Amino acid sequence: MNLPDAHTHSSTAASGTAPQFICGTSPADWKQVALLAERDEHVTPFFGIHPWFLNPAEWKEEMPRLESLLQKIPHAGVGETGLDKCRRGIPGLPLQKEALERHLELAARLDRPASLHCCRAWGTLAEMLTKYPRLNIVLHGWTGALHPGTELPSGNWLLSVGLREMERPGLLASIPLHRLALESDGHPETLPELYRRAAQELGMTVNNLVDLVQSNMENLIRP
Repeated sequence: MNLPDAHTHSSTAASGTAPQFICGTSPADWKQVALLAERDEHVTPFFGIHPWFLNPAEWKEEMPRLESLLQKIPHAGVGETGLDKCRRGIPGLPLQKEALERHLELAARLDRPASLHCCRAWGTLAEMLTKYPRLNIVLHGWTGALHPGTELPSGNWLLSVGLREMERPGLLASIPLHRLALESDGHPETLPELYRRAAQELGMTVNNLVDLVQSNMENLIRP
């Protein structure tokens, strides 16, 4: 499969020659993500602690390991991390914000891109990002909850859309083309249909859309 994927995971990564951003979500899968990146030059690995897997008793002790891994892999990004007010049974927003702040600070200090998850906390996330105006970020699962031109920092960011988000009328039209990315979020079998529908909605060929998304992803990691 040769379709760029701006957000996927190690358990479902597809082989091919297109760029993939493969995100680790906890120490449990960091090693697998690192191995995939080592074997495939088209993979950009990301390492972070997702709010679903944020352990209140352990996450602070895991951060030095995260930094060490990033130091060892100079082209790696930070994430998947973020904020989530949708899922039950996970730590509340105050602890999520503390952990996210540590991730953002690390990404800024090491000059790495960040892949961010957000569910019903976009305003809080946008406010936190104002402290890091130069940070390169992928906002995955973009739902159009904010006006990107005025509510996001002026840094280098991508708004990544999957097949589920495509159900929102007019979503793609609201995204500047140089900010657009497409993702499988761990379901690579959805990519052909996603690219077909997105190309049709944008009035371009699939090949041109592939070139656009690939260029946007490359500009994020090599601006």
